[in-house]
Amino acid sequence: MEAKTAGTDAHPIGGTLVIQPLPGIGDVIWHLPHLKSIAAQTKEKSIILLTKRRSQADALFEESDFVREVLWLDEKRHRGALGGWHLGNALRPYEFDTVWILHSSPRYGLAAWRGGIAERIGYGIGWQDAFLTTQHALPREAKGLSAIEKANRLLINHSVPKIESAPGLEIPARFAEAAHAEISALPRPWVSLILGASESFKQWGVENFGALAERLHRETGGTLILLGGKAEADMAARIRSRFSSPGWIRTVVDRPLMEAAAFAAASDVAVGNDTGLLNIAAATGTESVGLFGGSMPLAEDPRIDPILPPGEVRYGTDRMADIPVETVVSAVRSGLSGE
Repeated sequence: MEAKTAGTDAHPIGGTLVIQPLPGIGDVIWHLPHLKSIAAQTKEKSIILLTKRRSQADALFEESDFVREVLWLDEKRHRGALGGWHLGNALRPYEFDTVWILHSSPRYGLAAWRGGIAERIGYGIGWQDAFLTTQHALPREAKGLSAIEKANRLLINHSVPKIESAPGLEIPARFAEAAHAEISALPRPWVSLILGASESFKQWGVENFGALAERLHRETGGTLILLGGKAEADMAARIRSRFSSPGWIRTVVDRPLMEAAAFAAASDVAVGNDTGLLNIAAATGTESVGLFGGSMPLAEDPRIDPILPPGEVRYGTDRMADIPVETVVSAVRSGLSGE
């Protein structure tokens, strides 16, 4: 799927636009049930998604049937006091019929109005309400709700059935087959260690992941798959260097998103920092263990077992070192046993 910045080579396509501007991969995954539910009630059974490049939505939805096009927000031109006006000008040529705004900023309400979109649905909290046509926006007291709960309430208010209770992501067959071919000869269980972290206070670190790898291999005889981006290449190498020619470790770093996702999906259990790939692993159906020492779990997913250190966890305060390896090992055991 080739995504372009909104307004680039714009042409009439009509249909339903969904604006979901939260930037992370995890943000898109959390909103999968809402995107699918909105798409299901449209005439085309699909939506156009407007979001930010960091979400990698073009890769996530490359072969989906419910997202037919992805548009990028221009993170300079579409921000600030005039951002909504500029975005509206960019949206007008597409001739969208309906927009769902999964954010409370008035900027996106202004953009939808300026873009000539006839039916405008959104949270309507604060000044955004002035630009909407819906009579079923959220009350002002909903401002403190999580992003997911706001989206849930918006669907309920508009009698749109939520068609899945937890995010579900299908890995395209070509990626799934390639990942399986790469690890099929390796001993099971296959446990993915998701090394990436968007912030340093979400990083469990080389020593902990290395100790976890050693314990899990010693106890299970299985294979550890090290997953990460280019930034995690050195971390993966340092973990491998703790062992002598470890054929039971497979390093999968700096791969395209859906290639990495396919390994997470093939795993029997995935363990990871609070990052997008952890949410992807769970969304593919893999039992997952999430490490939350610098952030709180924002969405409940029965396939993620959240591990927090004892005491209070506050966003931005690094307590990852307080998560014991033994606690994570126990959680992986439970995941492998299906408990």
